[in-house]
Amino acid sequence: MEAEIPGHGRPEAKALEFTQTVDRSLLHRWALSEVFLTDARRVSESEYLAAAQLPSAHGYYTEGTSRLGVPDPLLLLECCRQAETYGGHVFFDVARDTTFLLRSWSMSLPGLLTVPTYPRPGELAMRVRTGNRRGAAGDVRRLTYDIDMALFGHRLGRVNIDVGYIPGPVYAAVRERGRGGPLTPFAEIPRTASCVPPFLVGRTDPANVVLGDVTVGPDGASAPIRPPVDHRSMFDHEQDHLPGMVLMEAARQLCLLAASELFGASVPRTTVVGLDFSFTRYAELDSLTTVHIRKAEAYGYTAESGDRLPQARLFHVEFTQDSTVVAAGRVHTATSVLADRPSVGAGVEA
Repeated sequence: MEAEIPGHGRPEAKALEFTQTVDRSLLHRWALSEVFLTDARRVSESEYLAAAQLPSAHGYYTEGTSRLGVPDPLLLLECCRQAETYGGHVFFDVARDTTFLLRSWSMSLPGLLTVPTYPRPGELAMRVRTGNRRGAAGDVRRLTYDIDMALFGHRLGRVNIDVGYIPGPVYAAVRERGRGGPLTPFAEIPRTASCVPPFLVGRTDPANVVLGDVTVGPDGASAPIRPPVDHRSMFDHEQDHLPGMVLMEAARQLCLLAASELFGASVPRTTVVGLDFSFTRYAELDSLTTVHIRKAEAYGYTAESGDRLPQARLFHVEFTQDSTVVAAGRVHTATSVLADRPSVGAGVEA
C-alpha cells in the first residue's frame, strides 16, 4: 500500500508496508506491543521514508478522557522517535550498543484538529530528512532528523529531533562523571503512587498519572514528577534516567490541568498541538524532578488552512532537579469541539 507524503506526491514506486512491525531491538524496545514502526525505505543518502500503524486501543496512548477523537500527540512523537532510532541504526550504521543522547526536539501539529476520522488503525507515513551530521561513516556522533507526517493523506505536521550518540563502552563512565558518583540500581528506585485525580490531567487510569501534589498560582503551576518506573509503556525497559517521553507526559498533564484552572478550558477538549524542548542534563531517577509551567500571553497558533487554532495557549516549561534546570521549552495547547470532521471510508488508501 502506498503512502502519500504531503507536498511530495507518492514516493517513486517505493511502497510503504503496514503489514508487520520492524525488529523491536532496533527501536530500543522490549515489548512488541510498544513497537509501532512497520517499514522504512531509503530514498537518498540523507533521506528516507517510514511508516507506522497507530494502535486502535492502547493502555497508555489511547487511554484518557479526551473527546476530540484525534491521535495522541505523544503517540505521534513516539512514532517519529522510533523512525529516528531505526534510521540511525539501519541507514547510518549507528552501533546497536550506542546510547542515544536527546539534545532537543520540537513538534508542530497544525493539521491535528482537522484529521479525518477513520474506521481502521491509522497508517502514518513519514518522510525523514537528516542533516548536521558529525562524525565519519560508521562513527556518527550527531544527526538531526526533520520528519513530515501524514495520516490518510492528511498532513499532520512536523517533528525535528537533534540526537547525539555515545559509544556504549564509554557511556557508564560519562554518566558517573556527570553525577559525581555511581548510578543507583534501577530496582532500588522508590515506587510511589500518584495522588492527583486522573480526570484533572486528562486520564482515567491512575497508573498513567505522573504528577505528585500540584501547586497552582495566578500565572502558572508546578508539581513533582512521580517516576513511573513500573509502567510498561513509559518504562518499557530499565533506564538510568527519566526519558524525554516521560518528561513530555509530565508537561502535558500539568498544562492540561493549568488550562482548566487558569483559563476554564475543558480538559477533555484540550490537546497539545506543539512543543519544543532542549535537554541539558539527565533527569536522575534518584533525585526529585519538578516540572514548572508559566502561562504566556495569548497568541494565534496557525492551522494548515491558515486559520488560527481555537483557544490556542502557550506555556513555558522548566524541569528542575536540586534547583538546576535539566530541560526547558514550550508547550502549545488548543481547545476545540471538533464538529463535522470529515470521515475516511474503509477502502481509501493511506
